[in-house]
Amino acid sequence: MSASPLRRNALIALLFLGPNLLGFLVFTLGPIVISLIGSFTTWSLRPSVPLKFIGLQNYVDLFQDPNFYFYFYNTLYLLIGMPISIAGSLALAVLLNQKLKLRGPQGTLRLSLVAAALTLCIAGFLFFIGSHSAAFLIFALGLISSTGIYFGSIGYRTFYYLPCFTAGAGTILLWMQLYNPNFGLINQTLVAFGDLFGWQIDPPGWLTSTKSLLGFLPLPEHFNNGGFGLGAREAMIMMGVWAAVGGNNMILYLAGISNISPELYEASDIDGASGWQRFRFITFPQLAPTTFFIVVMGLIGGLQGGFEQARLMTEGGPAGTTTTLSYYIYTQGFERLDLGYGAAVSWVLFIIIMGITLINWRYGNSAEAE
Repeated sequence: MSASPLRRNALIALLFLGPNLLGFLVFTLGPIVISLIGSFTTWSLRPSVPLKFIGLQNYVDLFQDPNFYFYFYNTLYLLIGMPISIAGSLALAVLLNQKLKLRGPQGTLRLSLVAAALTLCIAGFLFFIGSHSAAFLIFALGLISSTGIYFGSIGYRTFYYLPCFTAGAGTILLWMQLYNPNFGLINQTLVAFGDLFGWQIDPPGWLTSTKSLLGFLPLPEHFNNGGFGLGAREAMIMMGVWAAVGGNNMILYLAGISNISPELYEASDIDGASGWQRFRFITFPQLAPTTFFIVVMGLIGGLQGGFEQARLMTEGGPAGTTTTLSYYIYTQGFERLDLGYGAAVSWVLFIIIMGITLINWRYGNSAEAE
């Protein structure tokens, strides 16, 4: 008598889970299995190439290909921005968690109006002397400051999180205009400030430059350093840091800070601890689980990332300096039509990500427990 209700409940559960399981099998598990099998074949979109089983030949060719190591180097290079963005998110979360101590609504309004007036004066002066780009930048920063003062931390949080609501392609196209070496806002602002102080500034080429901050290292020739300076890689790193500082990591840190017991801060105030001591011995240790999660997810996302930026901003150039492993998989599979080789690259990338993640879980959890 008891088996029938259990069987009926199981059938009802399968009916509800069926569409999700079917979608998982067709769109997730199925392509994964096909890509694994295809990595051992000559799988190609060219009709002239017959499908044959070639064993580990794709993987042998992969590890003999200098381009693979160059693009893996590019992928790791772009991770330079990850600790900067994490530190920026933490600092921003700590600042946004503070309350503005003003004397009522009138004091808030007065300070907001003072900030707006000061902004208009500075922006007007820069516009008058011909620094239009710098004037626009100062005006935008002043608008954010004055609005944030009036609405408090909620206004600042909204401004900093706004980039997460914009479409990725639209943001990338905007940054392409900012990085334009001839009329981009960034270079125009650098030149304007240089002229203001009498400095001769040679602005970077950004997306058209192969220079890098590690250009002084004696790397193999195919790594295309291009010398020391700011180039396409640094442009992508700066854009990534800008998008990440006020994004989801900031929200995670704000949630973590809100869960810290106020009694710890009250005890530190009684002991006379400074703001830095409170952060060092209370805030940062209490946020260790959040930081560990952000680091793990950041490494996974960083090793998989770089496709949209390379596809829209540079098409992998100049000289392949912005081609990451994810974009390399795309070019091999859908431009060169060699799906078997592209699948092999994707599985090697999966093994690298899984290995780094396991190391993080092994040693990161140990450090967190200590």
